[in-house]
Amino acid sequence: MSNLIMSHRATNERCRRHPRRCWVLGLVVAAAWLLPALSWAQEGRVPLTPPAELRFPALRFAPPQPQRAVLGNGIVVYLFEDHELPLITVHALARTGSIYAPDDKVGLARLAGTVLRSGGTERREPEALNERLEFLAASVESSFGVDSGTVTLSALSKDFDEVLEIFDDLLRHPAFRQEKIELARRQMLEGLRRQNDNPNSIAFREFRRLVYPGHPRGRSPSIETVSRLSRADVVEFYRRFFYPRNLMLAVSGDFETAGMLAKLERVLGTWHDERPAVAAPPPPRGETTSSLNLASKDLPQSTIVIGHLTVAENHPDFYAFTVLNTILGGGGFSSKLVSKVRAERGLAYSVGSFYRGDIDYGVFAAYAQTKSQSTVEVIELLRRILQEATEGKISEDELAWAKESIINRFIFSFSSPEQVVMQQLQLEFKGLPEDSLRTYRDRIATVTLADVQRVAKRFLYPRRSIALVVGDARSFTEPLSSLGQVQSITLPVNDQPDRQQPAAVPRP
Repeated sequence: MSNLIMSHRATNERCRRHPRRCWVLGLVVAAAWLLPALSWAQEGRVPLTPPAELRFPALRFAPPQPQRAVLGNGIVVYLFEDHELPLITVHALARTGSIYAPDDKVGLARLAGTVLRSGGTERREPEALNERLEFLAASVESSFGVDSGTVTLSALSKDFDEVLEIFDDLLRHPAFRQEKIELARRQMLEGLRRQNDNPNSIAFREFRRLVYPGHPRGRSPSIETVSRLSRADVVEFYRRFFYPRNLMLAVSGDFETAGMLAKLERVLGTWHDERPAVAAPPPPRGETTSSLNLASKDLPQSTIVIGHLTVAENHPDFYAFTVLNTILGGGGFSSKLVSKVRAERGLAYSVGSFYRGDIDYGVFAAYAQTKSQSTVEVIELLRRILQEATEGKISEDELAWAKESIINRFIFSFSSPEQVVMQQLQLEFKGLPEDSLRTYRDRIATVTLADVQRVAKRFLYPRRSIALVVGDARSFTEPLSSLGQVQSITLPVNDQPDRQQPAAVPRP
């Protein structure tokens, strides 16, 4: 580096003493670069088209295709080889979750999902298991959600055989030690005592209850239901759902497919249970009943959610409604809700919409966070924007932008081997066509303006929706009752003082 600096200084000094010589040298260097280019251009070897007018063939993207297999005991396996890193990941997916727990034991799935891993196995103490996995720089984790439960393995390929044995032991012989159950339950109870600290969490918890009346998806655990859970409940819940024909595996990473299948057959294939897979639960049914709801909270701002049930993922109009949601509020700063409520009017800290299509039903909602004084104004504005969409006020430019955004984002759904294999596994788990990923971009691309306007008119209900406000009605400039009859929501008792914490908007 010092020699380079000295050479640079020497060159500068020579040019200072002999400027004409350096000027001539510069022309020579420029000519050396330009003359070949001009010669190639004259021969037609270099296009002289301005960059803005250059045209390129359309890029084609085909999602990578994992391989599907079935072990002798009925476990479905999806495999995707990737040798870039010496890592292997396995996801075991079971049809289970909170919607399968009894009404008087809500919270059981979360407790079982935690202690399945933290409780160790019948022959491996939790501390010894943790130490061994840490030594191998590996992990085995478990968690249960709303309608599924996962146990995940991650290990270096050289250590995979040993970690697979641990993974199998945990799936088949979890110990559910009492002290670990008590620890996990205390942690859940502490979280429930703070469940009213965050207005966003309140809003989407109560919105779920309102949009799924009488359905397990609308339930939330309480201090009462969690307090009564026993170890026997946890063990029975696990045994009800963890067996081969109710499991699917997604395997990705540094392996040879034939060899991996042989290992899985040797280890997990010896697990036999002839029970058929658990049936998917019935979806929420019926139209949403319109209501205006207030959850009182002493806050300087309001959180607003307006939504309803709508198009299912397996409905032909799923793709058109996906585009519609992007135009309305799911597309970020360029969407209608953000531009009109936040950018033009300055009435919201956060605003947008979400749409989640599931099997045989979907849910859509617009949301906003605003100062208390503008609560009623923002509700009216949200409804007006949604109403305008039902009246066909969507442009070709908005359609083109939304479709391009969705198609471009879709590529990033396959940025890792895990995503590739899990996406395909989820299709079978949901009962969707196996080519859904391969045809997704084309289906979005073929959505027309007429399609979007039609689904907006048919499946968007701004005047027949659930409106929920979390805030302090005493601070509203206009009474909420000016919009209709208000139903008051009583929040669960919170045993500790509020600790307000900002958080990202969750999704139902």
